[in-house]
Amino acid sequence: MTGWRLAFAVGLVVFVACPLATPFRSITASSTWEWTSEDGRRLSQLAVNTLVLSAGTIALALPLGLMLAVLLFRCTILVRRILLALLAILLFIPLPVLVSSWQSTFGSNGWLPLEFWRSTVDRPWATGMTTAIWVHAFAAVPWVAFIIGIGLSWVEPELEDEAAQSVGWLRVLVFITLPRARASILAAALFVGLQTAGEVSVAEMMLVDTFAAETLTQFAANRDGLARTLVLSLPALVLAWASVLAIVAWLERTLPPLAPSTRSHRPLNLGPAWLRFMIAGLMIGFLLAPLYGLVWKLGLTGHPGQWTADAAGRFLQAEARLLGYDLLATFGTSLVTGFAVAVVALACCWLARDARWFRWLLFSVATWAWVLPGPVVGIGLREIIMNLPEGVWKDALYYGPSPLPLMWVQSIRALPIAVVSLWPIVRMIPPSVVEEARLAGAGAIGQWFGIVVPMTWRAVVIAALASAALCLGEVAASTCVGTPGWESFTKLIFDRMHNGVDNNVSALCVLMLASVSAIGIVAFGLASLTRRPFE
Repeated sequence: MTGWRLAFAVGLVVFVACPLATPFRSITASSTWEWTSEDGRRLSQLAVNTLVLSAGTIALALPLGLMLAVLLFRCTILVRRILLALLAILLFIPLPVLVSSWQSTFGSNGWLPLEFWRSTVDRPWATGMTTAIWVHAFAAVPWVAFIIGIGLSWVEPELEDEAAQSVGWLRVLVFITLPRARASILAAALFVGLQTAGEVSVAEMMLVDTFAAETLTQFAANRDGLARTLVLSLPALVLAWASVLAIVAWLERTLPPLAPSTRSHRPLNLGPAWLRFMIAGLMIGFLLAPLYGLVWKLGLTGHPGQWTADAAGRFLQAEARLLGYDLLATFGTSLVTGFAVAVVALACCWLARDARWFRWLLFSVATWAWVLPGPVVGIGLREIIMNLPEGVWKDALYYGPSPLPLMWVQSIRALPIAVVSLWPIVRMIPPSVVEEARLAGAGAIGQWFGIVVPMTWRAVVIAALASAALCLGEVAASTCVGTPGWESFTKLIFDRMHNGVDNNVSALCVLMLASVSAIGIVAFGLASLTRRPFE
């Protein structure tokens, strides 16, 4: 399979690595190194804000997501499937929609305004680090729950049963299940930290200056400032890149490949059944509660404000007629991109399984794409597109209207998550099956359709839907490459949010919520095709 590895290696370098490296060409300019004391103070503050925002989000989201994962994936709970379906729907709600929902619920002009959400500046929304951590954390909880929950479902039942003969299920969870799933817990923490550091939807709305938000601002205003921002962020990016690779290497060395289980797990029934149901139900209800604020804002008219169904219906109909096509186009391109990314990630993981050099190339490129802030990825791709010679490709990638640049940049952003999701699945393919196929004369294509696809297609579908959800909510990189006449529906919401959450913004969010609910239900139905930890 050497030829296939070389072809995919070239593709990774050309279509992923080159856009990631292009923005850093500007750091060689002499003006980049003409610093003032004000530049140093501001960029140092950006570093502190980014670190605090990411660390605070992880500290809040990880324990909550871990608790939900244990309850929903490893315990018997009344209406567990319904709760999982609701959690799956939350995965597909873009971050700008969640920002609007929290603002319309707890913000200054919200349904249930909270004192610590009140802004100290003249803004129509709450601002500050506390609210930014709050929104990021509760947006990340569903992702953490699913990432850790899948890892908990992979733990060998034999190990748990053997330990359960000597100790209770709580100790089994603490000393057997969680340590065996530490790769998934670390992956969830990395996902939350890197996604938080690279996003701009919350930071810009909450007026929290981070590297990602500053990069996007400098891209529009000052190229010298952009280069200086990249210079200061480069050490942190390299450190994060090296740390992720070191963690991957450590996990590869210390964790043996998970073997497909031949039987179901026993449920970890921790505490009374009513208590498990109440905790899980309250957590899911709290995550969904802010969405009511959007419905409340949608039909609120007059002074003093009064909610009417007629007003809500008029705003919904008006926005649906005006932007309904954009909504459908955004969903369509997100789904196509998500499935394409999942298939490419599966092929890369399969090719990397028996080739160390390709494995390190794949994880190096994917990690770099993961740690870079979203605007940097978009800036790099935009520069490459602008430097292309004139031709039909320039029309499709620059002049537009075309979805191709959005799909390209969203693929780069979603590829690391797809690779991390599918790599454990590929490692679970028994080597004996592969050797038997090779002895029978099966080549690369035969192994792909005879072994890889049949044994991984369920995981690929789930990874594709997760990638589609990420593409649907991507704003930071898409802002830099969108062509005239074809903008992301999520970006439209993000742009309108700057004036606060009014009836029109609420209508756009409710339209997207209605659409993502359908996709979330489909995702849950497809997820049910995978092996159940227990029934």
